Amino acid sequence: MPNRKKGHHLERWEVALVKAMLATEKYNDQDVLAYFTRPTRSINHRLISEIRSEKKHKAIKPANSDQLAEFLNCWPNVDDETGLSLRGDELLVKAREAMIAAVHNFNSAGLHFRAEIFITTAVIVWTYLCHAWFKREGIDYRYKINGAPKLLASGAEAYWELGKCLRIDKLPVAKAVRRAVRARAPLADRTAIRDV
Repeated sequence: MPNRKKGHHLERWEVALVKAMLATEKYNDQDVLAYFTRPTRSINHRLISEIRSEKKHKAIKPANSDQLAEFLNCWPNVDDETGLSLRGDELLVKAREAMIAAVHNFNSAGLHFRAEIFITTAVIVWTYLCHAWFKREGIDYRYKINGAPKLLASGAEAYWELGKCLRIDKLPVAKAVRRAVRARAPLADRTAIRDV
């Protein structure tokens, strides 16, 4: 069975969906709870009750009917093997898939730059893992300019690159591992990236 996450909270997009479900009056609190609890995350019944009574998340608007329909149509969107939600755990899913791709590329016959491809993809994997941890812990990992998120030329928000992530002391990665990753991945300190 997959490990449970420490963070047992709902994200803003989930709160909006909960509000939309409650507004239909087709779901009781327990029904709604079932849509947001998964093997890797247990949500307390109290959270749904607090949303219903507006004790918490009052400022978040309900999702519209199209957003709710899209959510309900793809539910349960949980990977059976890992227990990860394809939407709620998107960064972890991306990290896992990127590492699988890195290993496949490295083991492919006929490629002359396998090591370089593996290292570059591994930097992406490590970055997604760091971002997933920051997201779960509520740490804003976006670059800011005068308090506003920095935007890339494409208009996407700029997120910390791996080198910046590895300099955050709270990140639960041993110092020796941090040094090893940075030594093998000099690109880790280069550019801010877009992750979702």
